[in-house]
Amino acid sequence: MSQHTLTSASNSNAAWVGFALVSALSFAGMAVGVRLASQSLPLSEVVFFRNFIALLVLLPLVMRNHTSLKTNHFPLHVLRAGGGILATYCYFYALDNLHVADALLLNYTSPIFIALFAVVWLKENWTLHRRVALGLSLLGLALLFRPSSDLFSVAGLSGLCSGALAGMALTTVKRLTSTDDPISIVVWFALISSIVTAVPMFWFFEWPQPMAWLWLLLVGCCGSLGQLSLTWAYQRAPVTQVSPLGYSSLIFAGFFGYILWDELTDLVGFIGIVCISIAGIVVARERSIPAPQPPSTVPIICAESDSQPNTKT
Repeated sequence: MSQHTLTSASNSNAAWVGFALVSALSFAGMAVGVRLASQSLPLSEVVFFRNFIALLVLLPLVMRNHTSLKTNHFPLHVLRAGGGILATYCYFYALDNLHVADALLLNYTSPIFIALFAVVWLKENWTLHRRVALGLSLLGLALLFRPSSDLFSVAGLSGLCSGALAGMALTTVKRLTSTDDPISIVVWFALISSIVTAVPMFWFFEWPQPMAWLWLLLVGCCGSLGQLSLTWAYQRAPVTQVSPLGYSSLIFAGFFGYILWDELTDLVGFIGIVCISIAGIVVARERSIPAPQPPSTVPIICAESDSQPNTKT
């Protein structure tokens, strides 16, 4: 093998790792932006702007690719959007009431729920990897939701629900990819979500102050940068390599939480975090599913049979 080939391979490896870490940092920054925006704006308004910004980001892609929105499975799009919207509300509520890293972790249980839904709904095999992941995740959740913990609360349950609902939504995406164009799937999600989440604004709208606009912009920019960086990482490495790095978001979120709000996790909670993270990585290493993503982001569509995912979004 020539020196040039070795150098190119090394640069490619460095590139996908860098993009994956930038994505993780961006999603942690998005969580911080949601917490800051929620301090002065109603939750419904923060959810709307995040979905609407996602729609604006998608529009140039739709026009460039001349994407058709024709579908024969509109009820599945509604189910996918409904799950995603509820997951976003639950996740944003958890961010406003828990440590940032804890809320992000609970949302990152979604790969475990995807594996469960895939077995129950899509009739996939109940493999040893999934059994191990389920056991680890249950142990981690038991440690995190002990009665003396802050997560033993409505906010903690809300965060866990965000992971379950995001898992359901992404399982629906997997079902839709067999018939619908990947770009149309994410456009339908952004469109339905923007319309539905705009309704509460008729009763709860507050005009954002300059700093609130800044936090909303942070949420939108970090969410979009995180998604783009993850797409670029998937273009350079298999999902099974990229996905585990998604959990580095927890490190970034923990750092931001400590710097901004003096948030620290105790030893028992840290062990719970490690158990759930390992469970998610076990599932990610078994099959080509996307890395954990906050439910309000536009999901990447992966081809199950490909070693290299489809990164059209």
